[in-house]
Amino acid sequence: MGSNEWREWHLTPDGWVAGTFKYDGGCKSVPVPDNRVLTCVYGETIEPGYTAWAGVGKSEIDFSNNISVKWNCSDIQVIYTLLEKFGFCPKRLEA
Repeated sequence: MGSNEWREWHLTPDGWVAGTFKYDGGCKSVPVPDNRVLTCVYGETIEPGYTAWAGVGKSEIDFSNNISVKWNCSDIQVIYTLLEKFGFCPKRLEA
């Protein structure tokens, strides 16, 4: 059975800000920035490879369906402008 890890990312006028995350069965709440215009969730599923079951090798990461939009403001033009400037949601768990 795999481990589902995720992190919220908030798009602000200053760029992407790391938010609440879940690693290794624990969750840490991070305050949401007041100036966010978009919140996405990036997730990874860590699946043990067949060699990992034997205690050899590394876990495999499944990157399918790994970004979802959780919240957005009503000003779509501001969102698009900031996405052009800073790119789409970071594809990583680390801040």
